[in-house]
Amino acid sequence: MLHFHWRRVSMLFFQILICAYVVFLIWDLFQIVTRARPAWNRKAVALALTLFLVPGMYKYSLYFPFVVYILVFTLLVQLLTRVLKKPFRLWMVALCVAAAFSYTAYGYTHFQRRVEMDYALETDKKIAPTRLLFFSDLHYPNGMDGASLAQLVDSMARTDPDIVLIGGDLFDEQTSKADMEQGVASLRPLRERARVFYIYGNHDLQPKRRVKTYTQADFERALRQAGIEILNDESAVCGSITIVGRQDAALKTRLEAADLLDSLDPARFTVLVDHQPVDTKALLDSGKVDLMLSGHTHNGQLYPFGYLLDVYWNCDLRYGINDEGRMTAITSSGVNAWGFPARTMGTSEYVVVDIKPQSPSPAPENSTDRQS
Repeated sequence: MLHFHWRRVSMLFFQILICAYVVFLIWDLFQIVTRARPAWNRKAVALALTLFLVPGMYKYSLYFPFVVYILVFTLLVQLLTRVLKKPFRLWMVALCVAAAFSYTAYGYTHFQRRVEMDYALETDKKIAPTRLLFFSDLHYPNGMDGASLAQLVDSMARTDPDIVLIGGDLFDEQTSKADMEQGVASLRPLRERARVFYIYGNHDLQPKRRVKTYTQADFERALRQAGIEILNDESAVCGSITIVGRQDAALKTRLEAADLLDSLDPARFTVLVDHQPVDTKALLDSGKVDLMLSGHTHNGQLYPFGYLLDVYWNCDLRYGINDEGRMTAITSSGVNAWGFPARTMGTSEYVVVDIKPQSPSPAPENSTDRQS
């Protein structure tokens, strides 16, 4: 219950922060415009700026990053003019708006370019060469339709995986029941290639909606009809690999790492999927996890604000690969964007991990064979 209230408080704080920066931008531009054009009607200027900028409070549209970047470019230019001791001209406001529009347009086209990110790992454990396909954070149908999703699934299926791991947030609070059912059904070609495992994310069950568009039972029924296996604080044996799926960290009812891993054989190669890249130290200390796969962070998504994740206490790895010696952690930037359909930081990606046994070390050269 305490966690529930804290999540509500954090959501409220985030929305207040969004409102505050928009109000500040309206005030800042009002000062600039009325100072440059004192003859203009001040009420009309205030109304025009309000109508122009207030839609930026809605974080599920392209207008959100557009207004964010108007603020960023306006503050940067104001800082530059102060340093150079030059006046801030009205045309500079128009330039900042144009720059924000251009950068947002780039973000919209860039986020739709989905790429394959490849990693190769070797292990001293007994294992058959195995290819994992991992993707997370589809957030369907944000910026996508059925045709683009089918194209993405086809691209992923052509990687010819042995195991498919879905790391959460297939859907979110903006997904209708019809879109949820269509999105899950579109994943069936992956099941025709390999076993597919699903691990919950923090948005799938729409925790931010008072009235949800579908239930957990609806969601899990759709997954099972598509042949997708659900791992929620559970493990499964797949060939020579053990797959562990953690309940999302947003739910404090999930098992502790030690309890979840207690019955696992440390001699087997174990892959743990956790939507959020947290609890890495506990997994490392257990000595039972060889590979941890996560998503959630979107590699920041919105430049330069994504770098704040590097100092956020609840994010062990914003993006990329981290070899801890006994365990390798990989955090993906996700295959799509959250909220608004744009990305100015990172790349939309799905991950392919090839795991193979270590090559035997070459035998030491016999001294009698050496040339004198």
